[in-house]
Amino acid sequence: MDFGLREWLIIIGLLVIAGILFDGWRRMGGRSRIRFKLERNFKDLPEGAVSDELLGPARVIARNERSEREEPTFGEDLADDAAIGSPEVAEIRQPEQAGLDLDEPERAPEPAPRAPSRTTRSRREPIAEPEPAPAQQAAASPASEPAAPEEVLVILVVARSEDGFPGAAMMQSIMESGLRYGDMNIFHRHESMTGNGDVLFSMANALNPGTFDLDELEHNHVRAVTFFMGLPGPRHPKQALDLMIASARKLAQELGGDLKDENRSVLTAQTIEHYRQRIAEFERKRFGLRR
Repeated sequence: MDFGLREWLIIIGLLVIAGILFDGWRRMGGRSRIRFKLERNFKDLPEGAVSDELLGPARVIARNERSEREEPTFGEDLADDAAIGSPEVAEIRQPEQAGLDLDEPERAPEPAPRAPSRTTRSRREPIAEPEPAPAQQAAASPASEPAAPEEVLVILVVARSEDGFPGAAMMQSIMESGLRYGDMNIFHRHESMTGNGDVLFSMANALNPGTFDLDELEHNHVRAVTFFMGLPGPRHPKQALDLMIASARKLAQELGGDLKDENRSVLTAQTIEHYRQRIAEFERKRFGLRR
């Protein structure tokens, strides 16, 4: 009888299945025998001994062994031991001093130095006070006067009338332009209309002594005033120049005056342009010095 490939595969498969079933039966049979032996041994023992043999005897760990295996914690264990007052806990809490030479004898603590008596202080020479540092001397000394400006742009406003500008009307005009009475008894235009910030330009009396007395200004007349701006000064000198020209023109137009330059010549557009060129040249020089 000839067997083909199909028949041989079927036979091999049946043998493999039979081998698996036999191996499973063998394993299950061995476990059942072991279980039977254990049950028979347990039946011979008393009831309390079974649990003792299974769990094993309680192992008491000495406190020294426990300290070697585990690091002391500051939890409930140390708190309970501290309450009992055990010496081991006291030894753990005592700090150990490392790096000490135990062979050397202990030295007695040195006595604290006594405070000198009043008689000793009186006999001693007075201690000289330290001289103040240069920075402290500079702070203690009065503030130095501001440096003189390198460039000054001037605009004169001269009254056409022989009597001059009425004091009350002039104050009204310049106050509307944002000028405020301040240092050196003259008027200043600050960055803010309220008088805060850096000074952009100022206005003084063109006649000696060059100042104004507020108590008498409302009842007197002013022949001429001087608007001036120093460089270095405002952060934006060109804008400050425009404000100064606008304030001077407003005063001249409202109270009847003429605009003149620093040479007492008529202020023209060319003169204003020359002022602008002076500002640009000054800024160019300052920028070159910074570089």
